[in-house]
Amino acid sequence: MTRQDALPESVFAGLGETEMLSLTDNPLCEIPQQILKLMPRIKVLDLNGAQIVNITSSDFQGLKTMHTLTMHNNLVRKLDVNSLPPTIRYLALSSNRIPNLNGALRKIKDLEWLFLNDNDLETLDGELPEIKPPFVVNTHMKLLQVNNNRLKRVPQELRQFRNLKTLTMSHNQIVSLDGALSTTRLLDKLDLAFNNISILYPYDFRELLNLGDILLGHNRISNLNGSLLPLKNLRHLNLTHNEIVDFNLQEIRGLRKIEVLDASHNKIRVISGKFGNSVEPEPKVQELRMEYNELRYLRAGLTGFKGLQRVILRHNVLESITADDIRGLDDLLFLDISYNYLTTLDGTSQVILPALEELRANHNWMVSLETDFDGLPKLCWADFSHNRILNVSAELARKTQCRLYGVNSTLRIYLQGNPAMCDEEAITAIKQLESRNNTKVHGINECPPTPPPVVVTTTTTTVTTVEDEEPTTTSASPVVPVTVVRPTAELVVDPPNATSSTIEAATMTTTTTVAPPVLTTATTRVVVPTPAPVKSKTTPAPPKQTTTPKLRIIEISEQLMPNEVVDVVYPLV
Repeated sequence: MTRQDALPESVFAGLGETEMLSLTDNPLCEIPQQILKLMPRIKVLDLNGAQIVNITSSDFQGLKTMHTLTMHNNLVRKLDVNSLPPTIRYLALSSNRIPNLNGALRKIKDLEWLFLNDNDLETLDGELPEIKPPFVVNTHMKLLQVNNNRLKRVPQELRQFRNLKTLTMSHNQIVSLDGALSTTRLLDKLDLAFNNISILYPYDFRELLNLGDILLGHNRISNLNGSLLPLKNLRHLNLTHNEIVDFNLQEIRGLRKIEVLDASHNKIRVISGKFGNSVEPEPKVQELRMEYNELRYLRAGLTGFKGLQRVILRHNVLESITADDIRGLDDLLFLDISYNYLTTLDGTSQVILPALEELRANHNWMVSLETDFDGLPKLCWADFSHNRILNVSAELARKTQCRLYGVNSTLRIYLQGNPAMCDEEAITAIKQLESRNNTKVHGINECPPTPPPVVVTTTTTTVTTVEDEEPTTTSASPVVPVTVVRPTAELVVDPPNATSSTIEAATMTTTTTVAPPVLTTATTRVVVPTPAPVKSKTTPAPPKQTTTPKLRIIEISEQLMPNEVVDVVYPLV
């Protein structure tokens, strides 16, 4: 039994008037020709996920009114010549394994939408719908998607597809355009991201007057060569992840409708070609993204951007922001200069940014905040966390009053990870700052711990001695406090069988209470040499000895600090 036996023809008997049929996710393996013959009036056929391997020239015979065919997510490897009905207008063959189209589309002259994403196509040359005389252009194709294939070039046939509005060819291996799109006048969206494009020619977009969005990110472009100048209606320009070093603003002069310019993740070191001298209207960029570049100085590169509302310059190597760098940015609402090497924001105290509401300057090298807010009358959110700020002026916000939607609100300043949060003088200034203009400073105290105080240790040692091998009776004496020396080295005492013991000289004094000898009997012979000199306040010099004294240490009771050893020097009596 084949897999199509699970769909017997009798189930579809009497459905000759059917115009739409969906067999999605049925494991058919091949197109059910016998079932389709029972429904000759089908207009829309859905065979997505049916595990179909081939499309033959007889599969759709008799379907003279079908205009939509979707076969996403199958296993199609081969299409026969003329295997698709010429009446099709919307065709989806994405997520298959098609290596070439084999001329299957050449006769479909009314094709409007074509989806070929996620296949193994290496070329489209000679595969798109054929244009026959007396026609010289294709006026039907409006959308073409060929993302994630193996294309190495854009087919030159697209020059004749004058009504094409959307073209996406991302994630291919395209090296250059060679003017293949120069005459697609109605093109509105172009996606060529994730290719190998290294060069753009001045004529590549020559007649694309209606192009609104162009995505050229993740290529190898180093120079725009004036290729964008004809795009008078461009709204979004994406150049992220390329190899641009010098971004010349003259490359976008006259593009008065551009709203978003993304040149992030390049190697930009210089913004050159300032506006102001051109007779053409200046672009009205609303959002400028240049994060993750190599900008050290702006050199007034932003001058002339009228209507600029968002500027993102984080993760560069900026060392300063001057007054000229931000002059004229009257509409700026958001400025991100975090993760740079800025030591001051002097420019913001000399030039007024009347609309700025949010400033991100975290992870820089700034050491003080004094007059930095003088030119920011409406600032509401300022992040200065993780700098080196030690001084915060109580007058920082004297000219600033946060206003949102015309209503006074709270100015929030973030100082997390700055030494000012541990400095009493700075904390006092911060409290004064918070008492004005509805200001609130945020930041957790991360001060280093205070070192523990020095502890003096008092050691008590009890020593019992016997002088001779023969039993001797000695009367007890009162306990006398003795000042002894505590060395840094360990106490050295010979084992029981040793003939002598040595006690090293001390280097640190402490007060020790030593008990005099008590009556006892000793049979062990211990020879003690003449002791080292001892600093003592109350103990007199020991008497002269006529015989070699014998000493036995019976008990030592001590309370010591960890890893500390005390040498006890006891004068013989």
